[in-house]
Amino acid sequence: MQPRSTPKYYPFVEGIRGLAAFYVVLNHIWARFVAVAPPDTFPRWFHLLKFGHVAVAIFIVLSGFCLMLPIAPRVGLPLPPSFLKRRARRILPAYFAAMLISLLLGMMVPAILPPHSREWQSLLTHVLLVHNWTPRWSIAINGPFWSIALECQIYFIFALVLLPIRRHAGRGGVLAVAAALVAIPMALQLDGTSPWFLLLFIQGMFAAEWVAHPPRLSHHALRALAALLTLACVAAELTIWRDNFPWPHTPWQAGALLIGLDLLLGSATAAVLIVGALAPPRLFALLCSSPVLWLGSFSYSLYLLHDPLLALGLHPLASHINSAPLPLFSLVLISVLPVTLGLCWLFHLAFERPFLRSHNRVH
Repeated sequence: MQPRSTPKYYPFVEGIRGLAAFYVVLNHIWARFVAVAPPDTFPRWFHLLKFGHVAVAIFIVLSGFCLMLPIAPRVGLPLPPSFLKRRARRILPAYFAAMLISLLLGMMVPAILPPHSREWQSLLTHVLLVHNWTPRWSIAINGPFWSIALECQIYFIFALVLLPIRRHAGRGGVLAVAAALVAIPMALQLDGTSPWFLLLFIQGMFAAEWVAHPPRLSHHALRALAALLTLACVAAELTIWRDNFPWPHTPWQAGALLIGLDLLLGSATAAVLIVGALAPPRLFALLCSSPVLWLGSFSYSLYLLHDPLLALGLHPLASHINSAPLPLFSLVLISVLPVTLGLCWLFHLAFERPFLRSHNRVH
């Protein structure tokens, strides 16, 4: 079958990215509230905001999909030598600017700076993008930065390992090597920041290949498969992350359960991406609406900078959360949240958009 000519940009992907970034912001508001007030203080719906890990996992699948799209029609061709340079230009200026702003805000209000942020080793590992290798510095300076380091490391693996193996050993070779690469940090007990996200990135890659080389599967069957995987994923997330779920006692069993859950999420996300690219139902029009696309346009800046801004905005309210949690949550939604969005948009204009290429936005 001849490869399909695939666009390098799908608006609905930008919409998914924007909603995922916005959900991460809500999740970090939730986390600051439940850190002060007992969880049973809040209604059940409030705890639907606790799945921040899901949004980050979706980001990783989106990255694999977007980076593979232009390559998938001719997967046998080598990657352009400028790939890593373009990735660095896309990711690093905003990352370093957000790091500097986070440190400056922490100097102004020391209580908002995470532990170990002032250690010189923390600064060095953040500059080298290896701070996710140890729990001590993984969430120092700016909590969400751990996934930026992981994603940059995946870019190197993608360019220097996965694509050459894909050309010479096929998808099976990619999965075998990726499994080994995931096993190494876990054996060294460096699994605190989800090295198995590499497998989710590969799921995004394979979804892009599916779009470029569609199998003979009807659009109705494809949509049914995506719906089934999505429902299974939602059911599994709600079941496993409930407070009284009997987690396995041994670390390897708990790790296997978490990896399996993330791979199910990756499969559902990949299926949704394939449906959106090949047979988008009307629901996908919502992902392409102006407000959602606006969130997607600066989702990377929102992800980078929201946490210290939320910490600064919520700092004066922390002592009052226990006495009036829901009214204060509503106050945060109409005050701190809009200001955070606006400041992240201005940050995007200053430090991200100048380095964007047309239709080349990746978390």
